[in-house]
Amino acid sequence: MLCAKLGLMYLDKMVTVAMPAYNEEKSISHVVKGFLDNEYVDEVVVADNNSSDRTKERALKAGARVVGEDRRGYGYACRRALKEAKGDYIILVESDGTFSSADVAKLLAYSDNFDVVLGTRTSKELIWDGANMGVFLKWGNWFLGKMIEVLYNGPSLTDAGCTFRLMKRRALNKVSSKFEVGGSHFSPEMIILLIKNNVRMIEIPVNYRPRVGESKITGEGKWKAFLLGLTMIKLMFVHKVRS
Repeated sequence: MLCAKLGLMYLDKMVTVAMPAYNEEKSISHVVKGFLDNEYVDEVVVADNNSSDRTKERALKAGARVVGEDRRGYGYACRRALKEAKGDYIILVESDGTFSSADVAKLLAYSDNFDVVLGTRTSKELIWDGANMGVFLKWGNWFLGKMIEVLYNGPSLTDAGCTFRLMKRRALNKVSSKFEVGGSHFSPEMIILLIKNNVRMIEIPVNYRPRVGESKITGEGKWKAFLLGLTMIKLMFVHKVRS
């Protein structure tokens, strides 16, 4: 099975979609095929985080290049996927079907002026019926985004936990060796490191759809999401003290 295709590329640059995956056999085939069908995407890399189901087999069959990450944790899987990506433009995205491959063009369009383009799931017009974005999660992510914005004098931020984002290779290279988080609070760590390294970035609204299966991060309800929020706040202040 070929792990990359001859796409149109973007400005003669290779585009890689990188995604973490843990027990996503119900969604992975559709998600991989959807991104590979996008005219600008040249390869899809899936970091399989010790799945106990058929995630790896289905990702390979769909055309992805699959790499393993033995350390259990969302952040570790994201870091492995980013490390293995070969593209000049790397798009990090979930493997659960919540994001639309059609938004790749939107991210790339903004990359003409920015080195990093962050997605936000908090625009109500783009939150699909059935998506896991209730009032608690929406405003919690908004609050955490604003904390980062204020504490670090960063760009306008309304979603601290959105994985869907584009990075140019030079931006990723500035921060990849500084990642420490292996858990679910990896997303804000990346944002903070990008700000601290003076990377030019912007946040734009993206479609947010119902996921296939149950969320590994917030699927156990508000209590788990609340504890994750506290962990993110602690992370923000730890990095601020180090500044």
